[in-house]
Amino acid sequence: MEALVSSAVQPPTIARYRVDRLIGEGGFGQVWRATRDDGSLVAIKILHLELIRSNDALTRFERELEATERLDHRNVVRAYDHGTLDDGRPFMVLEYIEGPSLRDVIHERGSLSPTEMLAILEPLCKALTSAHGVGLVHRDVKASNVILGHDAHGPRPVLLDFGLVKLLDHDGPGLTSSRSMLGTPAAMAPEQMKGQPVTSRTDVYAVGLLAFHMLTGAPAFGGTPGVVQSYLQVHGPRPRPSAKVDIDPAIDEPIIRALSPDPQARFTSPMELYEALRNIIAPNASASDEQDVVALYVEGGAVELALATTIATSAGMTIAMAAPDSLIAVATKVDLSAIRTRLEEIARTAKVALGASRATICGGVVDGPALDVEAWAPYPLSSGLWITPALL
Repeated sequence: MEALVSSAVQPPTIARYRVDRLIGEGGFGQVWRATRDDGSLVAIKILHLELIRSNDALTRFERELEATERLDHRNVVRAYDHGTLDDGRPFMVLEYIEGPSLRDVIHERGSLSPTEMLAILEPLCKALTSAHGVGLVHRDVKASNVILGHDAHGPRPVLLDFGLVKLLDHDGPGLTSSRSMLGTPAAMAPEQMKGQPVTSRTDVYAVGLLAFHMLTGAPAFGGTPGVVQSYLQVHGPRPRPSAKVDIDPAIDEPIIRALSPDPQARFTSPMELYEALRNIIAPNASASDEQDVVALYVEGGAVELALATTIATSAGMTIAMAAPDSLIAVATKVDLSAIRTRLEEIARTAKVALGASRATICGGVVDGPALDVEAWAPYPLSSGLWITPALL
């Protein structure tokens, strides 16, 4: 959601929290940034006052809270607390995640490479598998509901907004009052549009849409009015990402299968879809192929990261992970004296670490311990250039 900050908007008063800034607002509610008594930041989601008498809105709010509390996964936003304001508005206290939304990154970049798509998709598919394991279907997986965060273990894509979640073991009322409650056509599976039962394969469809969006920079059925989108989702030909961007046409097949109008024709789980894509994009990567590598981590602004990318690639390194504020690159060997001189320039305004680790490198796909920066570099990393003694 886009933040609509105005001097006329007054922060709510919530015991034990210092609410300081409105960071998001939509038709459902507001999200405020706040500080807990221990000094940590949190996000507080509050239902709009005019919706507190809406059974659908309250059901959605309660389901989001229940779903988030059920899950304990690194790639799902965590819930800490909940309550009700004096005016009757319910609120929930969520983990505050610093980072851009995937939608914003796609908008800025235009599209992501297949290897970058895989790196984001894998943790999200694992998160959805965890949700399905406890009887939850998200029903609203899309780029705006993914935050590209970062923590001590490295890049951390996080799935947000379980407000449309389906509790498969829940016999309570459904969410049926309006299209705005159920999402937008561009992010919905055909069975959702037709009011049919949803299953874990509904999320498989959404992951297929998300993969297409990342690879091409455009929604699979976008660019047309909502009614036309709905028709195309149900009756139209399945879109091929290779028709939009220059990628291996073999990538089309798993995405077309994931986007089948018939749920039974789709993959049985998000991880099955991910593995099908991985087998095409990185068919030979495995833990047994791990080798010693020199690992580079840079954290800084756009200028520093652009320069770091140039330095890394010119030194023969493979970019393992790229985020708006950081990157990781690896190589089996580098000319330390040459790269050190150039990295010292970046380190004047950025945090730079050059260490030793292990990784699998298959084409442009990197996996393994090198992606866990905290395992081979000090944390927190100070400004300047840090080089492990093993490389000196």
